[in-house]
Amino acid sequence: MRPFKVIRPVNEKEAMEQVSEDNASYMAAGTDLLNRIKEHVASPDSVVDLKSLPGMNTIEVTDQGIWIGALVRLSAVSSHADVLSRFPAVCETIIHAATPQIRNMATVGGNLCQKPRCWYLRHEGYSCVKNGGTGCWARDGENEFHGIFDNQICSATQPSNLAPVFVAHEAVIEIASKDGVRELTADQFFIGPASDPLREVSLEEGEFVRRVMLPESTRAGSWAYEEAREKQSFDWAQASVTLLLDRGGRKGDHRVVLGAVSPAPLRRSDIEKKIDGSDDEIAEASGIAGAGATPLSENGYKIPMLKGLIGKAIRSARSRKEG
Repeated sequence: MRPFKVIRPVNEKEAMEQVSEDNASYMAAGTDLLNRIKEHVASPDSVVDLKSLPGMNTIEVTDQGIWIGALVRLSAVSSHADVLSRFPAVCETIIHAATPQIRNMATVGGNLCQKPRCWYLRHEGYSCVKNGGTGCWARDGENEFHGIFDNQICSATQPSNLAPVFVAHEAVIEIASKDGVRELTADQFFIGPASDPLREVSLEEGEFVRRVMLPESTRAGSWAYEEAREKQSFDWAQASVTLLLDRGGRKGDHRVVLGAVSPAPLRRSDIEKKIDGSDDEIAEASGIAGAGATPLSENGYKIPMLKGLIGKAIRSARSRKEG
């Protein structure tokens, strides 16, 4: 591993100054960054450790929603009584993430901002559009786990487990910037390669996530999270479906967000419109799962996989409502 200096800032201003002045990277728990350094695909001179900053490791319950600090561990979120009772889909999603050991270390902010797991991107021998080169090696290479939507520029998929459920809940991402604090909704925060092939999230130089708010207005009594993975032990999803029904008690205010099939979480408003309580809703909703997809040579299986996951999610959410 290439040697680097660890910097522990005492406030946000100092953290941003250090990142701007040095060839530095932010680190929360380091579960992603340290692996990339070991793999020689990241080579910072300095690592700015955010764990020393105050006010970023708490969960605050308000009338407007629940604020979750960027440094809160995933396991702490999934076991928090208020998050579990008000936003259970978030907890269910976390339970499927990684292993208990990693969930005890990994943070919310780190999960949101991790880099894609594309093996070409994470191999020092390949230069692609995402690391400053040109083209996408996976398009004509090994692409079994890559995207089937929005994959023309880069076919790497968004690796964050929390990204789809945060988009479904219209979570508010609070960002520390040089001009103060700014906020983005989750669907604005996660971006695809058409916006910027070098980034997966809308963070400018020196910025970092401070906390995330789950709005009370998007609570859903009927919900489901379904995923498929190659092995049930530690693995990333090959495809996932997050479903919220009648958010905030508003009939027909549904959200369907697909994960692990595109460079950013993919909301499918066309599928949402098919979920109407009719006898044919599962057939109609799952039947259009592949609309707009452009599968690569080895990942066409994701279309029937999504069809099955969508049907399973609708049945699960409906049974939860009835129960």
